Amino acid sequence: MTATLNARRDDVPEELKSSVDSLTGMLRAVAAPETTPQDRGAVTESAEALASTLGVIADAGTPGGVRDQLTRLVKQVTAALEAGQEPDVPAEDRSRLFMVSTRTTSALGMIADTDTPQKVRKQLATIVEDLNYAMEHTNGGGETGRTGVTLSASIVYLVDSARPQDGTGSNMAGQQESGSGNQRELLNRSERTGREMRRASDPDSSQEEQSEARGEMRRQTARMKDEQRKAAADQESTNAPLGDAAEGCANAIFNTVSERRLSNGLEDLTPQSWDSVGVKDFWKASADEKSMLDIRAFLRNDQNTHAPFVVADLIVSFADFVRVDELNTDIGGRSAAHCKQSAQYLEDRGVIVGDWGDSDDSE
Repeated sequence: MTATLNARRDDVPEELKSSVDSLTGMLRAVAAPETTPQDRGAVTESAEALASTLGVIADAGTPGGVRDQLTRLVKQVTAALEAGQEPDVPAEDRSRLFMVSTRTTSALGMIADTDTPQKVRKQLATIVEDLNYAMEHTNGGGETGRTGVTLSASIVYLVDSARPQDGTGSNMAGQQESGSGNQRELLNRSERTGREMRRASDPDSSQEEQSEARGEMRRQTARMKDEQRKAAADQESTNAPLGDAAEGCANAIFNTVSERRLSNGLEDLTPQSWDSVGVKDFWKASADEKSMLDIRAFLRNDQNTHAPFVVADLIVSFADFVRVDELNTDIGGRSAAHCKQSAQYLEDRGVIVGDWGDSDDSE
């Protein structure tokens, strides 16, 4: 990845060379053995998306307006990632910031796509820029950081809606042009939430202005969550086998939920050898067979290990500490659908999975 970035550096505008240097430095930093695999993967994935975006910027055929949008976003996302690497940032806030950056960089392809309607591209770029600005200036912490997770879930819904399961073309443009479905309202509400997040975290604003912005941010977030639930209700089932659905669900939970909550929630399931050391990071699930997942963990002695877990036990545990509405508003997209589908498979077999098994997600 560093070699790819170094190759891109020669082709990008002068104003982006420092961003490329920062990304290269971050990749070297997260290669340290004490970095959790989850954080390393998030930074690497973000860097890959940014490197691809740099290629679009360097392409002479890219329209000037799109190039300018992408240039601003590369600089902003890089700044947010840099903030997450400050030594005084708590580990949970750092992981949250890195995860949000990964979700936002997943939208860069849509923004770069000239088939994306101009209005949609502008709104999506504004959301990405405002969200990363807020995460940068709060280091991913506090109320603004938690709201950032919810707003980034909107990006997941919007990107997933533009990426049909059969992989053929994009349907976002048609939905947004026609105003059909809930995508347009979700996009509008997300843009307003991002604007208030930026205002609330602006260091040049007075305390009174920030307080007013936080109040409006809460109101807009509540409305955005309503739109996310509508988007979830509209989303088609993934139709994945149980093992694959459980794998997608587990990886999304590991990406989103704090390690403290995971360790507490999975304490009864982890091998005794892990308990004696302590788990620093649950970071990867792979479908072994339909009833088992192979779970990789990073222990507190910096050792990587893995063990088989029973799918039913995992999904039941996840449902105990993540409500179904949190799946919609903090995870979103097909990952949330994978969790609910896993629960439905299990409930069809007589396993009770909390509120995940309830097909009615409304509050």
